[in-house]
Amino acid sequence: MDKSSAEKEALLNVFAAFVRPLTRVAFDYGITAGEIAGVIRRVYIEALEARLKEQNRPTTDARLAAVSGLPRSDVSALREAVREGAPLGSRQYNFDQIAVVLSVWNTHKDFLGAYGIPVDLDVEKAEGSARRSFPELVSIASPDVDPETMLEGLLAAKAVEVVDNRTVRCLERAFVPKGSDAAARIERAGRFLGVVAGNFVHNLLRAEGDPFYFERVVVSDEILTNASRDSFLAISAQKGQELMGELDSFLSHLQPTEPNAAGKKYGLGIYFFEEPATNGPVARSVTTQQDDVNNERPAPLEEIDVLAPRRRKE
Repeated sequence: MDKSSAEKEALLNVFAAFVRPLTRVAFDYGITAGEIAGVIRRVYIEALEARLKEQNRPTTDARLAAVSGLPRSDVSALREAVREGAPLGSRQYNFDQIAVVLSVWNTHKDFLGAYGIPVDLDVEKAEGSARRSFPELVSIASPDVDPETMLEGLLAAKAVEVVDNRTVRCLERAFVPKGSDAAARIERAGRFLGVVAGNFVHNLLRAEGDPFYFERVVVSDEILTNASRDSFLAISAQKGQELMGELDSFLSHLQPTEPNAAGKKYGLGIYFFEEPATNGPVARSVTTQQDDVNNERPAPLEEIDVLAPRRRKE
């Protein structure tokens, strides 16, 4: 497929838009432009090597250097760094396990009480007790995790509380890192920024027959006051949480896969955002329902004034 210079420039603008908001965090942590460039070079070489392997082509330092435009010495150093192994996202797996435990607690029939509210659990399983215990929950949701370690993680996330040193009470339906655990929030941000970018890449490069991934945006046409912003934020949080709860319940009733089955996870994210104001209305990225059904290419961008003020009738 031929790529025009305009398309390449547009893609470089995507990289710039992706990095620009993150530079504010980089400043706070003393991260230099050189360090960011080093991460990009490493990721590029890793991805390029994987692609050449898929195509059954040689993956020598010389070839990677020629394709990437990097000096051969840099390529050798980057590949050596990958082979040595760097601590990238080492805690993310634990975060996923915490999220699964909360999801099971809020959806599994054995851990729900009246009106679908998660029941309180014993800290430890008491012999002869009919009450459910926290170790039982963990054995179902994440059997490879030590219950005590999981409880510590949930307490740190303020997703549960322990009452009288005997009972564990669920406080949250979903796991969102809180408090001073900045590393947890940063790792979480990296994970989900990546999947958002992956959504657009999938839709841009998808092959014939691949599904079109859901992609919708709604933006106010006019600059909002702080009061209007807060109202929009409140209704977004309410409706978004309701939808997340419905989808979580839907997923919990799907037929489970076999243990250790290969494949991919799928999800849906909802994010409230802000962006610089423009001099005119903002075009929404809206596709027709037909795109999702028969996998046709997306329709051209269509502008919908969802939040525009209603015009008075003459």
